[in-house]
Amino acid sequence: MGRLSRIIVIALFAVLAIPAAPAQAAYGADLPVNFDVYGQGIKLSGAYGSIAFDDGNTKYRYSIAVCWQGSYSRPTLYASVNGAWRSPLSGTSTPVTIPQCTGQATLVTGEATGGTIGNVSIIVDGVKFNPPNSTYHTNSAFYDNPYN
Repeated sequence: MGRLSRIIVIALFAVLAIPAAPAQAAYGADLPVNFDVYGQGIKLSGAYGSIAFDDGNTKYRYSIAVCWQGSYSRPTLYASVNGAWRSPLSGTSTPVTIPQCTGQATLVTGEATGGTIGNVSIIVDGVKFNPPNSTYHTNSAFYDNPYN
């Protein structure tokens, strides 16, 4: 085998030895998020939008408008993954106007990753204030990952 042939063979082995890039997981269909939080008959807050899971079971994306209607304090949008303690959802926040809300609304969009995601609960809170007392209220929706 000539010197040129050996160089070509070595170059081919080097190219073939490079591992292929892993396949990118794709997102499934958007699942609707649509619920309100009431306290003492008053609409306090709500969540409206969508959540979607990736087919690799390791992340989800969300686009959820949070309504601040009758709550004494600004509502917080939370997520609980696989039944773990809830944590606030962060991401890009943009003021929006939506028909479900007569107060202020903020669209929160983002993507969360980590471990195997079997399910996600989306939670929103609200506070009803009747001086001198206040009551804390929440509502939630459960989303099962269709890919596991």
